[in-house]
Amino acid sequence: MHHRHGHYYPPEDFRRTFERPEEYLPEVFEGKKGVIVDYGCGNGFYARYLLEYATKLYCIDINVIALEEVKKKFNSAITLTSPKEIPDSTVDFVFFANSFHDMDDKQYVVSEVKRILKSDGRVIIIDWKKENTGFGPPLSVRMDEKDYMKWFSDFTVEKRFTPTPYHFGLVLKRKTS
Repeated sequence: MHHRHGHYYPPEDFRRTFERPEEYLPEVFEGKKGVIVDYGCGNGFYARYLLEYATKLYCIDINVIALEEVKKKFNSAITLTSPKEIPDSTVDFVFFANSFHDMDDKQYVVSEVKRILKSDGRVIIIDWKKENTGFGPPLSVRMDEKDYMKWFSDFTVEKRFTPTPYHFGLVLKRKTS
């Protein structure tokens, strides 16, 4: 399936050779459950793992074909093309896996995250390291922690983790005033 900027969603069996969410998500969620938004969910690679931690799972993507695939695989997931239908301050976790770097209107996305996230909610980011990994998105679109923190300036890093040799992970929480 085609992804923006000319790269593709890798086939799930290939992805599973290096990306094993069941191994690092327990550390990320620490046994907590809640309302989760998988923002930029693509074809739902993470949805099966997120359902374990979700009291409700919203899967958001602009690609309606990818959303149809998610709905076929996981009928309990609520598929949306934007977060507009999600009520204010109702989400415990907003999850970005390999997606935020592709979003055209990052300012809008961040403002929507702030709107839907509970005051004690968390933003979970998994993204490609900003280095040549031999595959993945072009280096020119990759973002590192500093890039993320420019966009999520109202947040602090609560935790860093290493999901794969090619990715970095962050858990962000809102700054307390």
